[in-house]
Amino acid sequence: MSARIIEFKSTTQPIAHFIRVDNAHRRFGDLYAAGRLPIRRAVFDASRIAGQKEFVEALRRDGVEIVLDTEVAELAAPEKFKTHVKDAPWASAAEGDLLDPHFFDGTHSQVNIINWIAKFAVEQKVHTVLAPSHYLADKNFSNWLSVDTQSCIELRKSLDREGGNNIAIDYPIIHLHTALNQQSVRNQIVERINDLPIDNIWIRASGLGTEPKPQATKQFLRTLYDFHNFNKPIIIDHVDGLMAQSLVAFGGASGLAQGIGERCQFKANSWHKTPQERDSSKPFGRTTYIPISGLGRRLSAKELKLLASAKGGKKYLGCQDICCKHGVQNMLEDSRQHSAYQAISPIKRLSEVPDLNRENFFLESPLLEAERLARNIKDLNPSPAEAEKYSIDISSLKGRLTKYHHSVGKLSDALSLLHSERGAGAPRAKVCSYRTGCINIAQNRNR
Repeated sequence: MSARIIEFKSTTQPIAHFIRVDNAHRRFGDLYAAGRLPIRRAVFDASRIAGQKEFVEALRRDGVEIVLDTEVAELAAPEKFKTHVKDAPWASAAEGDLLDPHFFDGTHSQVNIINWIAKFAVEQKVHTVLAPSHYLADKNFSNWLSVDTQSCIELRKSLDREGGNNIAIDYPIIHLHTALNQQSVRNQIVERINDLPIDNIWIRASGLGTEPKPQATKQFLRTLYDFHNFNKPIIIDHVDGLMAQSLVAFGGASGLAQGIGERCQFKANSWHKTPQERDSSKPFGRTTYIPISGLGRRLSAKELKLLASAKGGKKYLGCQDICCKHGVQNMLEDSRQHSAYQAISPIKRLSEVPDLNRENFFLESPLLEAERLARNIKDLNPSPAEAEKYSIDISSLKGRLTKYHHSVGKLSDALSLLHSERGAGAPRAKVCSYRTGCINIAQNRNR
């Protein structure tokens, strides 16, 4: 009796990639107009979208999916509600204070935030709205899940009533990644949101980070596999680097949402605290971090300059992609263009690989390349004089680079074991549909 051979049909399904547009929309617009920002899905903040109409219209004309983030999670967080999110239309309802639960649980007699969101979404002609959900580990209120699921139902009714029946709703689950790893927590979430009128599940996991943490990555992939029981596409929000690539390559997620140089990781451990006043004697501004092509992590501009000054530095650190013809020089001069290409390129590369081959491809190509590059970069030896020039502690920098190299190696070992355990034809997250019109959205809802 001959053995029965089981063949697995391998298809190449797209990875949904949502780019979060922050306050650099003019620069993004220039890059997009020049054909250097090939995006198909863009997320705009409610606090900014009205002032970004020109870019939004350009994307809409080209069939790019426009997603609205209501930012209500930040508006309910003491640490965040006085940042740019205060410019969201419905922020004014709280008159300078938090949008606390009574704005969403039906007990507020004067303001209907949900209907306000629906009207705004229709006015802005978006394709998708992220349901108004909150951080589930909020230390100031523990019942957001119940409030938010009802808000989602009401949002669907409001959208339909306001003429936005073709606008889809995606549901963000915002929680600690360690909490999501607990079966009891997942069961509670599944029970609450399983029947909501939504297309996709977005997961924003606090503390997941971007570093290649072997055990955390493997555990979170198993958590995502359990979320497949929703039978909904899963989008991982605020992720970057090898962590992000791992989650989509190993089929845990259907896609990613990230900013370019921002919104690449999520930390909410201090959201419940009132921020301290800034010390006016200290310089204002954020450090510029530049992604290193193929490495899966960023370096500050000063660190890049220092390491590039070492023998072999420009060879290993210089971008070899089409975004930077002159390597390190271009990376420093136009970090936004370089960052945009480096955010999109790895996911595009993975998308071109057949689904059933992605795990093996990721292990043998991007991850192996990152390990080799990390080894070469950690062994660079810039001069003490150059380090003093940039006020950098060489020992500390090399220690971090060495730790990163070891982490990449351990991640490879952990994912290789997971690959063996899963075997050929292992389940993958449901494919995320592309939504730019009523026909696509209606078809997606009927699946």
